[in-house]
Amino acid sequence: MAKLIVANPLAETTVKPIAPAPRPADFNGKTIALYWNIKAGGDVALDRTEMVLKARYPEAKFVRFLGSIGSTVRHLTPSDADKIAATCQGAVGTTGD
Repeated sequence: MAKLIVANPLAETTVKPIAPAPRPADFNGKTIALYWNIKAGGDVALDRTEMVLKARYPEAKFVRFLGSIGSTVRHLTPSDADKIAATCQGAVGTTGD
């Protein structure tokens, strides 16, 4: 008699929780990264986000970032993320489909 073995095609998942960074009480005088991965409309969302944050925190500075790898979608490398973390006190990123 033939024996049929059914295997689960799903891999075991590993979850590594990461605590969120402490949130500043005020962004005045802080630098905020605005990361766009070049998906349609993300630049418009970041423009609007910058406008709203500037109105609330007039002394905040904003720096735009694109990922270093990819063509139609630009991904952040660990080096990119380290640069943002070293130079900015907050970050906003856009993505969408």
